[in-house]
Amino acid sequence: MVEVKIYLFFFFRFHFAVHFLFGDGRMSGQSVPLIFLNCSSIFIFGKDEKYAECPIENGTDPCYLLKEVHRAKEFRTYFLAILPIIFSVIACLLNIGYLIAQLKCFTQEKTSFKKRQVFLISRSLSIILANLLFYVVVIVWKANGFVYTSAMIFILIGGINFLSVTGTYIGLTILLYTAIAHQFWYMTKLTLTHCWLIIGLIWLLSAASSICIGLWGATLFYPESAPISCSFEKCQQPLAIIIVVGLSLCYGTVIGLYIAMMARLHRLVRKSSMIQARSNSNSMTAMKRLGLNMITFAIGSIPILIVCIVALANLRELSSLGEGSKGPCKTFLHSSLFVEVEILASVAAIVWLIAMIIDPVINILADKKMRGLFAKQINRVSQRIRRASTKSTISTDDQ
Repeated sequence: MVEVKIYLFFFFRFHFAVHFLFGDGRMSGQSVPLIFLNCSSIFIFGKDEKYAECPIENGTDPCYLLKEVHRAKEFRTYFLAILPIIFSVIACLLNIGYLIAQLKCFTQEKTSFKKRQVFLISRSLSIILANLLFYVVVIVWKANGFVYTSAMIFILIGGINFLSVTGTYIGLTILLYTAIAHQFWYMTKLTLTHCWLIIGLIWLLSAASSICIGLWGATLFYPESAPISCSFEKCQQPLAIIIVVGLSLCYGTVIGLYIAMMARLHRLVRKSSMIQARSNSNSMTAMKRLGLNMITFAIGSIPILIVCIVALANLRELSSLGEGSKGPCKTFLHSSLFVEVEILASVAAIVWLIAMIIDPVINILADKKMRGLFAKQINRVSQRIRRASTKSTISTDDQ
């Protein structure tokens, strides 16, 4: 009984000390600024005092602005940093494992299989590169804040990934269609070198286009700090329209081309018995499997297109965030816009990364050989981990 009383005494003393030092801050001689008296419960001492001196327009509720500032910071922390990093690590590990399995299959299979495989290898490399560059964005963002440089790299990554994957899907759709409808030409005229050259051209065009989109696209949000002069009426607005229309055309081309090719194949199957025999081939199986990837591409790209359209509709307001000098008052007075930017960026990043996770999973589960290789790979890694842990346990016991 005495021990319980002693425990309760120290517990309440500790609770009082924590409340005194970190609770509402008033016991330590601090007080909430008059402007935030109506929202003292959300006021954070040591952080929010800097907003008390900001010039607020008549009729504007300072408590609403403070809530929006906190919302923006929460979105930035959880939905633009923590969650994307977790998803990025998962996507990166899955695609690295899938790439290793692809390379093993590539060395073992015939040339006809390799022609399709180079496009899948290109897609995996694109996803892995995008994830690695995403970490660069996070590092630049944490070092300098979200400024022109970090915005440019973010747009550059998204552009390279989207355009290279789009080109890969277009190339793969035409290739698989050719393998079924024009098998002789596919086997004799189209070589593996041609496929590598097409992949190289896709990457070259994607990189060149993305650099231009990144350099000029970041000026939409940071016009004053950008090294390139870009006024709203003559440059920013037309550029934003071109980017949104271009992305929409790429999206529509991939989906439309696949639907058109599949419809044409079904018509050819009805007319030709030779084509009908080939419809049961590995190429047709791969074509149907590609349909699952197209669904992932479609679902993953629609939210990004919606984000771009919303950003275009509110471009005048969003571009104002990059005007003038950066400081706490600017963040406070434009907190609603910052919330909007955080939501747009976080939705685009999370949906983009989820699509990267789903894509290799579909390919692994749908391919029996790939599934077996991936399972063996996981078993080898788990065995190595067990051996390493066993050795460390034995060495610890010896000491």
